[in-house]
Amino acid sequence: MEQLQVIVATDWWVIAVTILSGILAAAATIIAVVYTNKQTKIQLKQQEEKYAAERIEQIKQSKYVVIKPSLLLTNMDNFLDRLLIQNDYNRVLLFSGEDGFEFYDRDDLRQKQTCRFLVIENNTENDIVDISIQSSTILTNRSTDKKMEYSTSNKSALLRSHEKIIMRLADQRQFESILAMNKEKTPHDLSFDCKVVYSTLANQRINYHYKVKIVNDTKIEVECDEIDSVADNYAGQHFPTSTCRNLQDTISSIDRSAYYWQKMARYQVRGMRDVMQEGFQTAPNNNTSDETVKE
Repeated sequence: MEQLQVIVATDWWVIAVTILSGILAAAATIIAVVYTNKQTKIQLKQQEEKYAAERIEQIKQSKYVVIKPSLLLTNMDNFLDRLLIQNDYNRVLLFSGEDGFEFYDRDDLRQKQTCRFLVIENNTENDIVDISIQSSTILTNRSTDKKMEYSTSNKSALLRSHEKIIMRLADQRQFESILAMNKEKTPHDLSFDCKVVYSTLANQRINYHYKVKIVNDTKIEVECDEIDSVADNYAGQHFPTSTCRNLQDTISSIDRSAYYWQKMARYQVRGMRDVMQEGFQTAPNNNTSDETVKE
């Protein structure tokens, strides 16, 4: 009996295709995993950068400081009175130009001379540093077009929270000329241009511009009161503070309670004197009325 032999031919192309498909599937899986990991890393990096930018922006907003400039018409004694009576313990720095502090150091000028001052206040809870104040004042006699100029350049290394800087708009020559022109009714203009540059704790450099024009010492026109620019990532200069007067040093040795009651007594005496003067002025009129009635 003859045996039947079955010979099965091997399909090498099927095996090759199977192996190739397995390799392609593995490669596709590896590529998909690598791509997914790469995209995940990109997304994580983008999220990290986004959170870092938001955090920096929050810090900038929390440390952002806008100064408040305002004009003040008074003499220095009245300003010291305000500090004493209101118990204002915040530091108040008085700056001047090249003419110095004669208007403050001399008692007669400090008590009687009423000047226009610029008050720069930091009303926020954050400190500011590297403050530079450049000012230019031009007094113009409109009848003769004669001009008198006065400029100041002051710097402070620090202005803490709720502290103030004070400076005059005009020097002594301009002040006396203004009084003379007011007396003679001469038309005149006082142009005051002030640029304040300072840094915040968020490493921002802020340029603030304040410009006013005072016509005939009565009408005030504000021409500019705004931030010019804000620069980020400022390294800082840390320059020394210019010569100034700390007004808190002037009033630190004064007994506030005694000073207050002394002021009250002085006002009472002044009120009684005014009442007596009014009485003396009206007395002749009353006598004349009585005589008229009798007649």
